[in-house]
Amino acid sequence: MSGKSPGPDGPAEELRRRIAQEGPVGFDQFMAVSLYHPHGGYYACGTNRTGRRGDFFTNVSVGPVFGKLLATQFSEMRQLLGDSDDFTLVEQGANDGRLMADILAAWPGPIPRIVMVEPLAKLRAVQQQTLAPWADHLTHVAHENDLSAFTGVFFANELLDAFPVKILTQSGGPWRERRVDYDGGRFVFVETPFDGQPPPVPDGIPHFTTEICPSLEPWTQTIARKLTRGWLFLIDYGHPAAVRHHPGRAAGTLAAYRGHQRADDPLAEPGAQDLTAHVDFTAVARAAAEAGLTLAGFTDQHHALTALAARTFPAMPETELSPEAAREMRALRQLLHPESMGTTFQFLALAKSTTDPLTAFQFARDPQRELFS
Repeated sequence: MSGKSPGPDGPAEELRRRIAQEGPVGFDQFMAVSLYHPHGGYYACGTNRTGRRGDFFTNVSVGPVFGKLLATQFSEMRQLLGDSDDFTLVEQGANDGRLMADILAAWPGPIPRIVMVEPLAKLRAVQQQTLAPWADHLTHVAHENDLSAFTGVFFANELLDAFPVKILTQSGGPWRERRVDYDGGRFVFVETPFDGQPPPVPDGIPHFTTEICPSLEPWTQTIARKLTRGWLFLIDYGHPAAVRHHPGRAAGTLAAYRGHQRADDPLAEPGAQDLTAHVDFTAVARAAAEAGLTLAGFTDQHHALTALAARTFPAMPETELSPEAAREMRALRQLLHPESMGTTFQFLALAKSTTDPLTAFQFARDPQRELFS
């Protein structure tokens, strides 16, 4: 399906208009319009983007076992906070709401308050339909600024990789910004001087391209301000800064996907393909610290889910597994496999007014060392 809208207000038209009025735009503007424009943006089309018929697989695509494991962690968090009635689960970037539904279906006790942060009307409607069995517990807000103060967990699965990024590049001289122009009937990259804070890339690499996320710090500050006690819990693909800025990633991490294939041109057909960049988890942890949150855990998905699976699933019986249990075990193996999702995705927990250890990080290394050394 094309991302173009039938009217004059689609992503491509909006971007051409901005460029005509202002000159070349930052790639963060291009990415924001391409993904989130209300008429034809990639995530606003109402099309299923995940699974075999979509453009990419996620942890949720594997089946409900991922939500079941997260329910174990989040219910533990509720207990650590005193099992209070005002415990709230907040999710942002929920797509169709399937993950939250899987979590609630496995929830071991009274259902908590649920808040979904979703700016797109089409996705809000889909989420309400998916979560209809828990409608009495559900509230929607359009933006994180609209949240009321809450105690509990704010979580996001594959949200930060879709935050709009600026592209910076260096070739033996000052850093330059790669912006987007419109020329010859198509969108093209152009380079302009960059006068902001340079990224923390090691010296001695002659050519290096990387991405920075301007919205990361204000977003983190908002979540920290709204969270009175509890955790910000993030799951995404990416690396600590030392790994992300390795010479082997000198071409940057920006990618475009369509139909499970990596697309050659991230500027082609705005709205018709996914745009994503690997998360710099060191930058996230640093922004969180500046916002008053403390580092509560960091590890890869393999180690996080191994710890949670030990609590979620009883010891395997000697008799043959039921068909349902066999499906769960196959899905769990896919989530854990180090050559599949197990080392691609990272878990990061950031705490406010609590120092309780979390099961997901039982087998983790020192997060301070992993992220900042």
